[in-house]
This record gives sequence, structure tokens and C-alpha cells, in this order.
Amino acid sequence: MNGKQYLNAFINNTATIRDVLAADVQDAPHKVLAYNTDGRLALPAADGDPVIGIILSDAPANDSGVTPSGAEVDVLIRHIGLAEAGAAVAKGDFLTAATNGTVRKAAAGEYILGIAMTAATAAGELTQVYITHGGYAK
Repeated sequence: MNGKQYLNAFINNTATIRDVLAADVQDAPHKVLAYNTDGRLALPAADGDPVIGIILSDAPANDSGVTPSGAEVDVLIRHIGLAEAGAAVAKGDFLTAATNGTVRKAAAGEYILGIAMTAATAAGELTQVYITHGGYAK
């Protein structure tokens, strides 16, 4: 190994990241986000697009429930968290993102954010999601 020791190699083993929003997000907690072309966090550009993770429940917001552009938010990028369902989902469904930041059952060709660990019977309910970044649905 050429006598080298790597004692200070940077490894981030946390399940969250903190980054900046590109645009205002209404009712941000539990919404899913992607990186835009400027490298900032944004709602997905199209249904089924790849996303990075789920905004945690402590996202800052004004009195109208808006988390403003430029705000730093904490995003869960692995493990299990809560996401807002955009439609009914069943336990075990592969989930993808919608442009409004909610999750729904993935259709063929759509990016799989994770697996529903709990059911949601209607849009607006929270579902527990095991974040897998599992490729694309068949």
C-alpha cells in the first residue's frame, strides 16, 4: 500500500443532507425533491423523474406555509421516512415522484424512489417510505 495511511478520509454516513431550495415550496415538509440544472433543490420537473429525497418535517416556513427560495432544508436521502402521498398507495408499492412533490405508485419507466412501508388511502396522507433509489419500474 506504498506506506500510506488514510486516517482523515471524508465519509459522510448521515442519512440526511442540507441544501438550498431553488424556488418557493408550499407545505414543504414530506415533499420529495430533485436537483435542478443549477444544482439546487427543486420539485421534480416531470412525473416519474429521479429525485434525491424527502424534506424533513422541520422545514422553515412563513405564516402562509411557504418555504421560500434560498432557504436551507434538511432532506432524508436514505433509510425510512414519511412522504406525502399524491394518491392512494398500498403497502409494498414501488413509489415515484409527482411534479407537486408527492409520491404515488410507479408506472413502467418511472424512477423508483422507494417502497411504501405503510398504506395511504387518499392524496395528502403520509406514507412511510423505505428509500431505495431502486432504478426504474418495469
